[in-house]
Amino acid sequence: MSAPTNTSLLKHYTQILRSVKSAIDPQAVGILKRLKESGFQAYLVGGGVRDLLVNLKPKDFDIATNAAPNEVRKKVPYCFIIGRRFKLVHARRGDQIFEIATFRRPALAEEIATAEQDENAYAEENFFGNIEEDSFRRDFTINSLFYDPIDEEIIDHCHGLEDIKSMTLRMIGEPKARLIEDPIRMLRAIRLSQKLQFTIEPSLREAILSQKDELKKSAPPRRREEWVKFFRLPHIEMALMEMFDLGVFETVIPSFHALFSNEAQREEFLCYVRRINYVGFNLADTTELFSAVLHAYLWTVHPQGFNIDSFIESEKFLLFTRDELGIFKAEMGTYFQAAQFISSLKKKDTYLKKGERRQRSMVFHATFVLSLKLAYLANEISPAEFLFWLNERERLGNMTETMTTIANQ
Repeated sequence: MSAPTNTSLLKHYTQILRSVKSAIDPQAVGILKRLKESGFQAYLVGGGVRDLLVNLKPKDFDIATNAAPNEVRKKVPYCFIIGRRFKLVHARRGDQIFEIATFRRPALAEEIATAEQDENAYAEENFFGNIEEDSFRRDFTINSLFYDPIDEEIIDHCHGLEDIKSMTLRMIGEPKARLIEDPIRMLRAIRLSQKLQFTIEPSLREAILSQKDELKKSAPPRRREEWVKFFRLPHIEMALMEMFDLGVFETVIPSFHALFSNEAQREEFLCYVRRINYVGFNLADTTELFSAVLHAYLWTVHPQGFNIDSFIESEKFLLFTRDELGIFKAEMGTYFQAAQFISSLKKKDTYLKKGERRQRSMVFHATFVLSLKLAYLANEISPAEFLFWLNERERLGNMTETMTTIANQ
């Protein structure tokens, strides 16, 4: 049984959540209300609650309840059960999906043994528990907070509010054991500490350093998911330095480790990375995100320039992009096309001699916008040239629109 959270702290943060109530999705509140009216416990939980408490806009609102998945499906309309090992309920509301999870608890040894003998049972993930047991199964204390916006109640079994106040990222349980249990927690710890500007608690930091080799056992798709989230951070350069300092790059992205070990290359790469947001890449699009990162990397390690075609069949480059960063083949194909097209952007005089039809074909090429951003990122074209090409695309686009309007009259 955990010690109770300081009453004054509960009151303080309850008031904060009350003040940002308008930021809570009413659809999520509606789901909570249905479950509560049916006699179940139901709370917002995890990152959504955490972000509200630190004045960030939540990306989504997850829900936890003591209702079993089948009970949720009966009480909440437009929902369906997903997963076999870890059964969850997804409730569809327009273009949004809300995740509803039943409280879990650790399985007892005899329960695991029984589950392993039963091919229709899926080990410890589906042993339902109570809210306190569920709290201690979560990764960090700040992610273990439950909030009921209807009754304005915070449940804090792991002293997450204290760590919110002290801006500390702390693992629930013994850090080394929890990192071995799921090595991706190392990446999440570094990313969340940078996102929230929190300090990683010393024993957790030490555990990351000592257990970093466990990351090699993690699934590549999960690592890719974290890299994407890292490169969307507002202060990405600090996050990259932290991963280098904690040995993460050495373990799972050796190409970045080699780059960051060279002070001049490190500073050059970080300079490019800072420019990514300035140039205007759409980081919600993973193709644009990874293209920007790759172009920054190549110009850092080849400052005198390079022939992009030489990397298309390069086994070493393939290992870096596919195995280290987890970039998909289609994303790589688009990057190569965009990088190849940059040479056309350096031939403005040739372009101006072309007829209108060929000019339009060029500025509406499939990779034109991405190529333009990449060229500007690496200073392959000047600011004036960047604006020239943007204006040409707008000019020819307006002409096309005008001609279409006339033709339809």
